[in-house]
Amino acid sequence: MKLYFKNAEALMEGIALLRADLGFDIAAESEADVCITVTEQPEDGLALLLDGQNASIAYGGGAVRFYRALAQLVRALRDGKKTASVQEKPLFITNGAMVDMSRNAVMTVNNVKYMLRKMALMGLNTFMLYTEDTYEVENRPYFGYMRGRYTADEIREMDAYARKLGIELVPCVQFLGHLRTHLRWNAAMPYRDTLAVLRVGEEETYKLIDDMLRSIADCFSSRRIHIGMDETHDLGTGKYLELNGYRERQDIFFEHLGRVSQMCRDYGFRPMMWSDMFFRMSARGMENFRDYDPRTVLPDDIGKMLPEGVQPVFWDYYHPDESFYAVNLDKHDLLSDHTIFAGGIWTWMGPSLQLSRTVRNTIPALDACRKKGTKEIFATIWHNGSEANLITSLAGLSIYAEYDYKGYYDQKLVSEGFRTCCDARYEDFLEAELVDYPHGTGIWVGASRQILYNDPMLGMMDKHLEGFDTVSYYRELTPKLHSIGRDCAVFAPSFEMIEKLSDLLENKANFGVRLKAAYDAKDHAALAALAAECGVIMDKLGALRRAHHKAWMAYNKPFGWEVHDVRYGAQLMRFDTAREHILAYLAGELDCIAELEEDRLWLDNRKEGDTFPVGSFPGATFTALCTAGVL
Repeated sequence: MKLYFKNAEALMEGIALLRADLGFDIAAESEADVCITVTEQPEDGLALLLDGQNASIAYGGGAVRFYRALAQLVRALRDGKKTASVQEKPLFITNGAMVDMSRNAVMTVNNVKYMLRKMALMGLNTFMLYTEDTYEVENRPYFGYMRGRYTADEIREMDAYARKLGIELVPCVQFLGHLRTHLRWNAAMPYRDTLAVLRVGEEETYKLIDDMLRSIADCFSSRRIHIGMDETHDLGTGKYLELNGYRERQDIFFEHLGRVSQMCRDYGFRPMMWSDMFFRMSARGMENFRDYDPRTVLPDDIGKMLPEGVQPVFWDYYHPDESFYAVNLDKHDLLSDHTIFAGGIWTWMGPSLQLSRTVRNTIPALDACRKKGTKEIFATIWHNGSEANLITSLAGLSIYAEYDYKGYYDQKLVSEGFRTCCDARYEDFLEAELVDYPHGTGIWVGASRQILYNDPMLGMMDKHLEGFDTVSYYRELTPKLHSIGRDCAVFAPSFEMIEKLSDLLENKANFGVRLKAAYDAKDHAALAALAAECGVIMDKLGALRRAHHKAWMAYNKPFGWEVHDVRYGAQLMRFDTAREHILAYLAGELDCIAELEEDRLWLDNRKEGDTFPVGSFPGATFTALCTAGVL
């Protein structure tokens, strides 16, 4: 397909970057299959008209509006259409992604570029690079040490690439909390308060922040910056308390915020920040408080505490009811007239993108934003040390894009948009997440991860797995997973990994349940079979590890993979130990298997007969134990 572009000089660099993705050649007018006349208009939106060998695209509000129209034009031509007409006016001024490059996985520059191209085709104009300590700070060798940090040149390269596509690459960093991986070093002692929080008021802290800002200002062309400031629950309780005595957390927090926001302005930055601490401090003493608890009453003058020009970012991805978001958007009016909303694409709870959960919690939030007139949104894409590959979040970003340009959610439209931009099946991602739902209800979060790391001898999850026929479930699921997700080479490693996980869980998911039952029944034949099955599971663990490693190296820098080697290695050794102990018991070398003598308990403290949702699992508890190295 040969295309000629008229009046598109300012867009040609981006067109050249997207040419291979869309599968067309740039030609002279006399050689083109279709001639496209481009017009920039003052109104935000796009208008596409195709009539035979002539097409026109009018756009306003930035280059991504044009690239979205171009993607739809090419799709129409590839479908053999001779005529087409599209008009779209986006709901939001800014819309895009915040991608976590700090919780173990640091995406390669080439994969960031891939995401940028696909986002441009979707019409998304913002990419926030979330880096806690994974960026280079001059003369701070321990900042991001052995973490796969981006060099200054790498950030400049990504920034220049994004600009060609009409996307703003925004630094998203932390200037107070969430700095555990840097503060663990002795070099950070002069400015450490607690394990994860900087020491407010200490001059060494502000020297560090100044160095951070100088590096960021030198690498990013954007003068917007996200300064974090969230979840600093233990602020002022460590070295600060020892040196200064007790002070109200609120006073410490706002002292620091005022100084940091001024430093940002000195560098020409317009800061934004997560807003959860305003709610947490306002709800002091509230029983069973949860972030953005609707019961929270913000002081009428709380807006005066927010430094001038700092935009609050309301984040939430846990609620399926529109009223929750509407109530909290109203409360944010006390803080600012320009609140940003941040939803989430569920990539942080295990190996698979949880797309249905993303839809369930995103659409009510976007409905509330639309009705309340919120003009800036983005989707957070957290990693949190999990096994999911963040590139799969593009399926979730298609939800944000199509809602923005259509004004509502329709799965068919999202699927078509995703196919147009990424040449992959949206429905494949919905099928892949079934690895997480052996109970068939979808209310338990991160199930496959919890089962994967469940110890075969201690069986911490076994009480919750009793009664589920996981063997049949995963035996039937694995062939289905084998047949999906292979039509797009970029996503194929992710789908292969999930298929190997399903194959493993056919044997591993209820291994401990079966082992405990055979031991209690003194069924030696069953115990011997389970000892032999340990070898099968170890082989499948090896296959999963190899598939996971292949995917990791396809998407990320090598740093961070060592954590997964440790996790897989622990599982392999535990099954080797289980086999040895079972065989020793059967041979009479052990009088008992001590771990199997213990009763299995519910991890969430329920009692027999308590009413809980079918298949509900203590996901947060178990995941926290796993990632802390306890299990």
